[in-house]
Amino acid sequence: MAKIIPFKGIRYIKGSKNLKNLICPPYDIISEEQRKKLTSLSANNFVNIELPESNKKAKKFLNTWLKNNILAKEKTPSIYLYQQEFDLKGRVFKRTGFFAALELDEKSIHGHEKTIQKHIDRRFELLKELKINTSPIFCIFPDKTKSITKLVLNVSKKNKPIEFTQLDKENITHRFWVINGQKTISDLTNKLKNVSLVIADGHHRCSTGLLYKELMERKNKKYDNNAPYNYILAFLCAIEDPGLVLLPTHRVIRAYPDIQEKINKHFTLTHWDGKSKPQIVCYCNGEFKVLKLKKGFSENKIKNKLELSIGAIVLQEFVLNETDPGNIFYTKDLGEAIKKAQEIQGYAFLLEAPTIKDIYTLSKKGKIMPQKTTYFYPKVPAGLVIYDVS
Repeated sequence: MAKIIPFKGIRYIKGSKNLKNLICPPYDIISEEQRKKLTSLSANNFVNIELPESNKKAKKFLNTWLKNNILAKEKTPSIYLYQQEFDLKGRVFKRTGFFAALELDEKSIHGHEKTIQKHIDRRFELLKELKINTSPIFCIFPDKTKSITKLVLNVSKKNKPIEFTQLDKENITHRFWVINGQKTISDLTNKLKNVSLVIADGHHRCSTGLLYKELMERKNKKYDNNAPYNYILAFLCAIEDPGLVLLPTHRVIRAYPDIQEKINKHFTLTHWDGKSKPQIVCYCNGEFKVLKLKKGFSENKIKNKLELSIGAIVLQEFVLNETDPGNIFYTKDLGEAIKKAQEIQGYAFLLEAPTIKDIYTLSKKGKIMPQKTTYFYPKVPAGLVIYDVS
């Protein structure tokens, strides 16, 4: 069901040995402070295109870099293997996947999170200006026999990667392989034909890609199934990959008049010992309370057991359902959530991460979950490879 093809990626050529100072996070997690830091690392940092001061400036950067051979297009259609090695709570993980051009087909790509239209509109304008996918959507797929995983790992062992480590607080080592062997590409594309994909990250980017596809179809009377705009840059990783890590995203909000009443009505509250891992912990005024949904409420509003197992869904349905998403502060850092709640004299809701299997199952069933239900760590950076949709 999922169709991928190799593509002539646009990559950094000049200064490629300094990639650690050229790539950047995806636009949606870059703060203004971080943006300034990235531009100070290099005048050619990709943040100038991924999160530009203006779309016109982004286009100027892109054209200049292409003209000066800072960026260049691959001569041969390729698939790009990519591995991130990182430390998390004292454990070392390696997440391995690959970049490909993925056909924009809503029947084979399943989303799971609510999107915000203004974010889609903003990225759509940038896409129309640049005609490139600046950063990938991140998709996961089942690989129970591990045939795809074995293929990817075998290829990575036989080829020398581009390798670099970013010396920042995350200290991630990146390994990147350009693969243009026809047999490897054919094997990968064939193995993915009968697989359904779920978007792990990049729902707004996917919606933007679909909008652009529709725009180009209206402009071109003769439909071309192989046109570049029918595809989107994607990073694909198997659910079974040992380095695929899903973190919780905690929520912080200001106190409002009836929030405590809502909590008391729907949940039983008990003291949290700091050791157990309940679905939802509420922090307010220096106290930590475990929230457990009272019997009776779940049957009325959430009938699916899998949905009931995901704290973000339960919290959204019974506490945050009338809260403007713009007024919710999201963070994967528990300490930051508590500190923020203290600063605004509000509430921090500390969640346990859902399982990857549950997210995949619900997504395939068409369940749309609250914003920031998932946080696949680490993020796939922008600037390693770019896809030309023109």
